[in-house]
Amino acid sequence: MTERLLTFRNMDDNDMEKTRTFAPESGPPVQDAWLDRLSYRRLLSVAGSMLIAIKAPNAVFRKVYNAARMIPHNMRRTETAKMARQALVTEMKGYLNVHRSLDPLRVEHIERPREQRFPELSEWGTLPPGFWHVSLEEFAGRLAFNRHRKAQLQLLYEALVLLKSAGCKKVTIAGSFTSNKPKPGDIDLMWDTDGLDSEQLGPIFDEDNSIERQKLFGIDASCEEWKLKLSIVQSLWGGDAPTRKEFIDNEFDQLPRFRAVGVLVLDLTQDLAALRF
Repeated sequence: MTERLLTFRNMDDNDMEKTRTFAPESGPPVQDAWLDRLSYRRLLSVAGSMLIAIKAPNAVFRKVYNAARMIPHNMRRTETAKMARQALVTEMKGYLNVHRSLDPLRVEHIERPREQRFPELSEWGTLPPGFWHVSLEEFAGRLAFNRHRKAQLQLLYEALVLLKSAGCKKVTIAGSFTSNKPKPGDIDLMWDTDGLDSEQLGPIFDEDNSIERQKLFGIDASCEEWKLKLSIVQSLWGGDAPTRKEFIDNEFDQLPRFRAVGVLVLDLTQDLAALRF
């Protein structure tokens, strides 16, 4: 996919020339014309809200957004700014188009073919939709890629040992830890209750001890089914999402509001291998 380089003059103290990489030169989808009507400021605001769903630090979307954001206010009517705006609109329309094509209500029925291993992450740093069954070795090998994540995984391991000793057969991991976000806040975990001896598990795993559990193990954990369903259908927007008044006709109703993401399933019926890092 061919990218274009856009060079512009950033009016900082040194008046230095900056170069930014913008979006591919393919035309944006016809849908989502509402983006074309937003002001430059509002477009940046909506794009920043959309970035909550993009975990990859080096995603093209993020680079294009950062480049457009670097243009000073007094230059936003220049040709350079128009090119930056169009590049950002192209990325936003393409991203919305992809997620519009996914049906979040069906993703929980997607099974992972057994011959596959840990799936490749998307260009946005997230898992493809579905339940992906991986070993603890695969899990640690792919996701403990820096010091912060290794520390989180060591705490998670302690929780997994307790869950396994109480008869838990599997856990499902979701959220930003399953992406390539460098520093996730915590690890989203849902444990399976089939065969579980809750008395042996101990009070730390009671639903009303979620805060203490998060402090001890670094996990946002639950056994409730609705949280599992929520983890595979996540919001597409942050706090500054588009509002109905920015649309005409039925544009707002056609806007995708959720994204389908994948989750990882860890089998606890096998021996838990010691972490090696």
